[in-house]
Amino acid sequence: MRKYDIVIVGGGPGGVTAALSGRNTYPDKSILLIRREEIALIPCGVPYILHSLEKVEDDILPNSPLEKNNIELLIDEVVEGDAETKTLALKSGEEITYDRLILTTGSKSFVPPIPGIEKGGVWFVKKDIQYLKEFKNKVKEVNNVVIVGGGFIGIEVADELLKENKKVTIVEKFPSLLPLSMDNEFGGMVADVMKKQGAEVVVGKSVKEITGSQKVEGVTLEDGKHYSTDMVIVAVGYRPNIGLAEKLGIDVSDRYGIIVNEYMCTSKEHIFAVGDCVAKKNFLTGDFTKLMLASSAMAQGRLAGSNLFKIKVIKEFPGDLGTFSTKVGGVAFGATGLTEAQVKSRGIDYVVGVNETVDRHPGKLPGASKIYIKLIYAKYSHLLLGAQIKGGDSVGEWINMLSAMIQNKMSDMEIDTLQIGTHPLLTSSPTAYPIINGTVNAIMKWYRE
Repeated sequence: MRKYDIVIVGGGPGGVTAALSGRNTYPDKSILLIRREEIALIPCGVPYILHSLEKVEDDILPNSPLEKNNIELLIDEVVEGDAETKTLALKSGEEITYDRLILTTGSKSFVPPIPGIEKGGVWFVKKDIQYLKEFKNKVKEVNNVVIVGGGFIGIEVADELLKENKKVTIVEKFPSLLPLSMDNEFGGMVADVMKKQGAEVVVGKSVKEITGSQKVEGVTLEDGKHYSTDMVIVAVGYRPNIGLAEKLGIDVSDRYGIIVNEYMCTSKEHIFAVGDCVAKKNFLTGDFTKLMLASSAMAQGRLAGSNLFKIKVIKEFPGDLGTFSTKVGGVAFGATGLTEAQVKSRGIDYVVGVNETVDRHPGKLPGASKIYIKLIYAKYSHLLLGAQIKGGDSVGEWINMLSAMIQNKMSDMEIDTLQIGTHPLLTSSPTAYPIINGTVNAIMKWYRE
């Protein structure tokens, strides 16, 4: 039996970040990271193994940060755990004891109860290298693909398949694409981009049945429409992997994950949890959120690793903003905070500010892209509640800036008087800065009232 001061179960971005944070804060502690996979993958890069990356191995999460920081790596699987004795039983038969434990057990693909989903030719977007190698090879053999699910994984997979010149149909049961993150008009913009590439986009309809004998031959929707296909890719979200947490007697939510406090500590004071396996609450509303993002997992991992033995970093995890960006058909999209639909459903009085400009000045400069921005402000507190953007590659950093503004509870007037640096080759014009001008658009609506 081996004993460690800190044991991390799970080797994704959250687990690695927690291990590195623990090493930085507690340099003298022994740290072990246990993961099942011989080779770990970068989760956000998985869709890109279908075209942009030559092979699945190009998406590997390196072990070098662990090695450089004297963090021991063990390839094994935890099958049982006892929180009272602080013991973990491994599949190999070995037992490990710990002083502090961090669970980063991630998530697993949700399998919807669709008749025929067990047929050959139905694939999921899993984080397993051997599975993905076979998946990539099978994709090369087919021409016609139906993707069930129009969230960011679904549209990124679709974008990759379109680059492979496949016939692609996306089916999303909600009224627009990216339904958890963006309002309908932005989902419509995404759909337009996909259609221009040749995809067929079906929204507001569910899959009733996957047809065929042993192998997929088609998909029938609830309205009776049928699509013939060679392959079905199911991308309807993930569920938290909470099996080990339940064995340890930790409080969990079946739908949302392991219950933690603001320091990522579970109901067992010596056990912490971060990442997809954790129940996350929205930063602005306190409601549980279904979004699972590597950026959130890493923020949680940094916090948990710092406060394992005592609170050294007095900075609680304030909740999830759901900040994300993606790129399809050469167009980038980003979102953070609440959508207009979410604000409206909660009865919050709000104002929307919009602005359209370019991200260089003058706009004829090489690399310039049109930017369209939507900002949602609370009507009475004047705080920024949410933002959505469409444009070029600059969208990735625009949305990060807006996320920081929401997290720091900036008001419209504070953003209106923001001090910025601009340059023709790098930013929008100071007179047409989209975040400021979008904010002015919202302020002017209040003035007109």
